[in-house]
Amino acid sequence: MRELNIYLVFLSLLALLNLSSCAPVKGNVYPLPSAYLGEKTLFAELTRLCEIHPALAQLRIIGFSGAENLPIYALEIGANKSAKPLLIIGQHHGDEVLGLNISLAFCEKLITSYKSDPAYRKLLDSYRFWVIPTINPEGFRVVSSGEYQFKRKNNRDTNANKQLDLRTDGVDLNRNYPVFWDIDPDSNINSPYYKGSEPMSESETRAVISLAQKHNFELAIFLHSSASGAYSEKLYLPAQGNDSPLYLQTLQLAQNYAKSVKRDYGSGTYEVHTGISSEVGNARNFFFHRMGAKAFLVEVGGINKQGQSVIHPPEKMLHRIVQKHTRALGNLFLEYSAASAADKK
Repeated sequence: MRELNIYLVFLSLLALLNLSSCAPVKGNVYPLPSAYLGEKTLFAELTRLCEIHPALAQLRIIGFSGAENLPIYALEIGANKSAKPLLIIGQHHGDEVLGLNISLAFCEKLITSYKSDPAYRKLLDSYRFWVIPTINPEGFRVVSSGEYQFKRKNNRDTNANKQLDLRTDGVDLNRNYPVFWDIDPDSNINSPYYKGSEPMSESETRAVISLAQKHNFELAIFLHSSASGAYSEKLYLPAQGNDSPLYLQTLQLAQNYAKSVKRDYGSGTYEVHTGISSEVGNARNFFFHRMGAKAFLVEVGGINKQGQSVIHPPEKMLHRIVQKHTRALGNLFLEYSAASAADKK
């Protein structure tokens, strides 16, 4: 009888553990609702945006993913082919979908404002935007399809067992750029931050680097959303900026952006992290140190009152987040264009 009671208690505990492991984190929704762009709706949305003003916006394919040969799309938006190029990348990590929605909402703002708003017309006559919604179509496919919520890396078979292990396979594309790659200590293939077998080992990263080499981007912004919440609602600058003129210009732009965005789950506005920054092969380090561009990262999402990181919020909060960052991006680039024009006088 005693053994039976112990067994029943064990089954009860096991059931509780299973229920808790399946329960969604409060504040996050998954599978993602239809308000989020998905792998099956992305191309249609890109096509729709281009059809609003075909002379202003063109759809490009800058490369293909390594494991599944999925296209890496970009929107090229601008009225003047010879205008100075600017870059926005919405997503490096598959689970960080907020940046993808923000980047395309900003594209729509650019396209629809060109005819009606003189300031935007002047912006798009002076600058040409390249907006890459995601450089990780494989991770994005897994997350947006409902297959696995926290797929961070691409789908490279890093353990060479000839099957996709969702939780461990893949390379962190934001650790694969050819700068500081050798001093990144994380070489564990099962790590969520695995940097790859060598710099630029991934075709996704090579596609971005090739685009950067063709276009001398003056400013590059990267959108992320911290699954852990440790970095939420902050902006991050390149490592080893050393207070150079380029670094100070980047800092000023980041500060302007941060103060224009209110926190989602707390008081005050976003802030710029000015301490030690990651010395790894990430995009902002590459564009700053190798390409001479002003470059910073925006961590979207936040910590709710229950202390939980929210990166897949329900639709109402998604719309609020997208709207505030679309507005912040617009204000930043309008101010940047106006300041550049003033410097020329």
